[in-house]
Amino acid sequence: MMTRIETLMNTIATLSVVALCLLIAANVAGRIFFGAGVPDAMVLVRELMVPAILFPLASATAARAHVAIEVVAQFFPPALARWMAVLAALIGLVIVLPLLWAGWREFTDAFGSGALFTGDLGLPKWPGRALFVIALAMFALRLLHVAATDLAAALRGQDTPRPDPQGS
Repeated sequence: MMTRIETLMNTIATLSVVALCLLIAANVAGRIFFGAGVPDAMVLVRELMVPAILFPLASATAARAHVAIEVVAQFFPPALARWMAVLAALIGLVIVLPLLWAGWREFTDAFGSGALFTGDLGLPKWPGRALFVIALAMFALRLLHVAATDLAAALRGQDTPRPDPQGS
């Protein structure tokens, strides 16, 4: 189930990048040829960056594709490496959970107040805040899953599980 959601989030992230490219190109072309860009282009770019950057975090965590210090980690004995993987996931959770809480508070404030961006279109602030919360919630769930999986492997004295390259 989580893999399907992460695939959907990756698709949305990809579409966000495509939308960013089209929006920026249209804004530049509009300024060159018509003397005016796309209304609220900066707001739209800022809001599209949320899914473009944050939505792939959960699947990157599942694939264990975050940047790691392999040069140092290769010198660790296997038992220490197993526990370092658990510690890394737990530290990730400690970092993400306050961000998730702050994002949730920001979302509820923006939604409850009906806050809008100043600009030509008067776009609401809550959709971008909601996307932020969704992305971090999925990231936190995946970190929790990875921590539990790695902890179980470490307790059994087994290597950290590697993701299935087929994505199943």
